[in-house]
Amino acid sequence: MWGLRPGVVAFRGTGVPDGWGELLAALEIDIEGMVPVGVPASVSEFFYSRNGERTQRVWSPQGSGIGVPYLPADTGEPIRRLRLTPEHIPRRYSDVRGAHLGPIHGDAQRAMADALAGLGILTLDPYPHVMAELTEENLRTLLAQLTAFLPSREEVRVRFPDLAPEAALDRLAPLARVATVVKLGGRGALVHDRATGRRHAVPAVPVHVKDPTGAGDAFCGGFLAGLVEGRGVLGAAACGSVSASFAIEDFSLDGLRRSKPKERDRRARWVLEHVK
Repeated sequence: MWGLRPGVVAFRGTGVPDGWGELLAALEIDIEGMVPVGVPASVSEFFYSRNGERTQRVWSPQGSGIGVPYLPADTGEPIRRLRLTPEHIPRRYSDVRGAHLGPIHGDAQRAMADALAGLGILTLDPYPHVMAELTEENLRTLLAQLTAFLPSREEVRVRFPDLAPEAALDRLAPLARVATVVKLGGRGALVHDRATGRRHAVPAVPVHVKDPTGAGDAFCGGFLAGLVEGRGVLGAAACGSVSASFAIEDFSLDGLRRSKPKERDRRARWVLEHVK
């Protein structure tokens, strides 16, 4: 939707619904990096409360149905035991202008960050267990390689349970090279621009929400697109907010498929006009 051709590196488990390839192709997403594996694709259920809190239910060994404060590294699903490595990245992706590391196991994420550190732009969104379990030294080492760090409020909360998102952002802000963002769901995002030393509140675009699942991932993709296009930190955050707004207007990827440049640009202007 931003005029760029993204590619995906991920495991492709069995049982994926028919038509998924056509859906990604309609969004001009390159899937050469999708690695087929002979285990079922991951399945999750999300439950949303009126105040915006989310509970995730995942597969676990029979009889272990327990509640935990955050998703552990191993839920029991076979596909979650696999590790992406830099060797899974297609060779022709070597000239990309930027990359985003989505939530994967901490050791795999660190290996990917090491391999991609030479890119001009590298962003990362962690799993909660990574935020909870990384030592301060390892967190600093990981974030020092990043252009931007993009955790959600849930991920920040497991590391700083007693801090408000603003205070937690202040703790994390010196670590990434260019920007740190705390995604706040329907409240938008808190953005720290390291060059200016300023913290900004970037609003969520007001739209009718059908399904908020994937809003954070869409924000990260839009943010990366904004950085790649040279829009600056706030411009990238506006791209993230706009991408999320289309994602939540429908189930699956249908909202993103229906996005049009004119409406995309109108929403981006609205976001920038309402930054605080």
